[in-house]
Amino acid sequence: MSMLPHIFNALEEAKRCNHRHLFLLSGRREWGLSTLKSIFEGLPNKTKIIFTWKRDFSLPGEIEDLKNSDKYLGKTYDILALDFHHSLIPNDLGKLVGVVRGGGAIFILAPEIEKWKMQTNYFHETILTPPYSLSDVKHNFISWLLKKMLEHGGISINLEGQWIKKSNHECEGLKNEINESEVPEYLRGVSKTQDQVNVLSSLINKNWKAVVLTADRGRGKSSALGIYVANEIFTRNVRKVGITAPNKRNVEELFKFLKSTLSMLGVVFRSDGKSIFGKNFVVEFKEPLRVSPKKYDLMIVDEAAGIAVPQLLRFLKSKRVVYSTTVHGYEGTGRAFAIRFMGEIRRRKSGLLELKMKEPIRYASDDPIERWLFDTLLLDSEPADIGSVDLRKLEYKKYTIEELLQDERKLREYYGIFVLAHYRNNPNDFGILCDAPNQEIRTLEYNGHVVCSVQMAKEGGIENFADEMYYGMVPAGNIIPDIVVKHYRNREFLKMKGLRIVRIATHPSLMNMGIGSLMLENISRENFDWFGAAFGATASLIRFWISNGFYPIHISPKINEKTGEYSVTVLKAHNTDEMRRIFGRRFVRTLGEVHSSLDPELAQLILDTVPKRGKIKLDEVDWKRLIAYAWGPGNYEVTMDVLRSVGEQYFLTKSKQLTAEQKQILIAKLLQHRSWAETGKAINRGDMYVVIEMREIIRKLIGGKYDEEISEFQRRFHGENKRRREESNAKIGYKGL
Repeated sequence: MSMLPHIFNALEEAKRCNHRHLFLLSGRREWGLSTLKSIFEGLPNKTKIIFTWKRDFSLPGEIEDLKNSDKYLGKTYDILALDFHHSLIPNDLGKLVGVVRGGGAIFILAPEIEKWKMQTNYFHETILTPPYSLSDVKHNFISWLLKKMLEHGGISINLEGQWIKKSNHECEGLKNEINESEVPEYLRGVSKTQDQVNVLSSLINKNWKAVVLTADRGRGKSSALGIYVANEIFTRNVRKVGITAPNKRNVEELFKFLKSTLSMLGVVFRSDGKSIFGKNFVVEFKEPLRVSPKKYDLMIVDEAAGIAVPQLLRFLKSKRVVYSTTVHGYEGTGRAFAIRFMGEIRRRKSGLLELKMKEPIRYASDDPIERWLFDTLLLDSEPADIGSVDLRKLEYKKYTIEELLQDERKLREYYGIFVLAHYRNNPNDFGILCDAPNQEIRTLEYNGHVVCSVQMAKEGGIENFADEMYYGMVPAGNIIPDIVVKHYRNREFLKMKGLRIVRIATHPSLMNMGIGSLMLENISRENFDWFGAAFGATASLIRFWISNGFYPIHISPKINEKTGEYSVTVLKAHNTDEMRRIFGRRFVRTLGEVHSSLDPELAQLILDTVPKRGKIKLDEVDWKRLIAYAWGPGNYEVTMDVLRSVGEQYFLTKSKQLTAEQKQILIAKLLQHRSWAETGKAINRGDMYVVIEMREIIRKLIGGKYDEEISEFQRRFHGENKRRREESNAKIGYKGL
């Protein structure tokens, strides 16, 4: 076959440079598979894997379904083939290209180029939302992918036997020597790069309480940590090691190298899948919310940027802790980690060691395929370098994705803000932005540079689905209409059209200046019936949305186990008062069970948005029982029924104003049914403080009712009769009503 000489020559060059080479085989699928068979037969000693949507062929090597691509993160092959005839899901490309080592090849099987550009595929079906049909999808992503293939080196393109583009490799062909003098002799030869050696040396030889290790994907950070944990066990520096990550899949490579290094060192152990046990040690994986950090001598937190900041800070209670996370790559990192967490840990933790890894473990630093992948999927996009801005001169802009794809500088500024702001800003997000018909793009710009980015989804206008949705059907993408129909039984809302803000992010050097609020102000002027958002609830985010006129209408019944947060849905529209009142009535009643673990501050912020009407209603006997509790001998246990009724009614009625702390006491004690000690802990107070403050709260709420009875209790229990009453009660052992 005449095309084979270039393939084999390119692979020889790639091997000399420790690069990878990508070959696009464009044409009929049968031709591509036949060509691949000839290539594979010419590379008999190479490890090969083919990912496909349909196993209707036989080739040398492993054959796997594309849907199982997650299983192969961390594994390494010489040859990777990707059958993209049925569909190309961007996440698959982002994940799988990384499994190929230097000197290896990636083969992409795809339809004829012009046909491929306009093909409607399975990815389009997955991102389609009502009322749109497949004829509405856009075809930008494949065209962008092909454009980048033509621009970058290390990529050759063949159209059914004809080379459209041939690419060669240029390099010194020299491999840097590794200096391992700083690591113990028994660990030498295990590390693959100087970066790994340096990390091991720092972890073993330096004094530290906390470490933050950052690296691009494929730098070997997880394997280095596995080697380090094995060393600590071998030298008996630790007995109990805790490992956590957003997903157990994230730590498979760590456990792999931990086991292999323990075996190399002659340490006897057994494993049950989640834990490793030895004579004097245990290493166990726990989900982030289930970690008890105080019990560990050492904690390893992998892909830390995927865990909520409060959880990350809680892990500092361990004797020593290593945080490891990806900076650029499929996993990505985010502003919460890079700014909030790093700022906080630098402030509060002495003995902090910060380490970085830059050298790829599988291929050379100048590998052209990594550059192509990062460029194509915008993995390393970053915001513009901007100094101070004049808020009065910010410009509100609307773009189509086609306009941004033609202006790469602005595209990368727009998308780069998301890369820094949102963890797991994965390739599918970019694919959706490129091809989904319901996506909207907005920016705020200063001197032509993006300072605030917004991605929105058009929702609603789906009255044709009213019956199906009313009885349980969940329409793709239409999150807010679905909530309104399901939880408020309102079919009319489906006629309305709105914008759900999927992501909003401000340039990281321009935070807390009101730029996000200015963006929402501009969006709210657009000609839509409603605007909304759904997000992981934190106090700062709830305040942000409420301050901009967006009010909660739903909170998820379950906590997100990865982030430790509840999801809150907010809505801005005309005539939402009744919906907000209904939500308020439901929410106060779920706090005792469904939302009993919700932070009282978050609950208070949400309940403060409920429209108030009427006053607290109790019968005369219950008011007098409250007076006996607030000013007399009544205690909590015998007054609990009426106290809880007051707690529920307070947040729904026009009652006397309480402080934020007092509201949180009502929530924690009366609505969430926490103990006095738990209530005090929730507001950073002691339990006796809360006991006393509860009486003060009830006194304030009773106000001017029954003044005569209150005065009599005050005289008897807080005036001249108080001492004699206490002496009398002590004699007879009286403990109150």
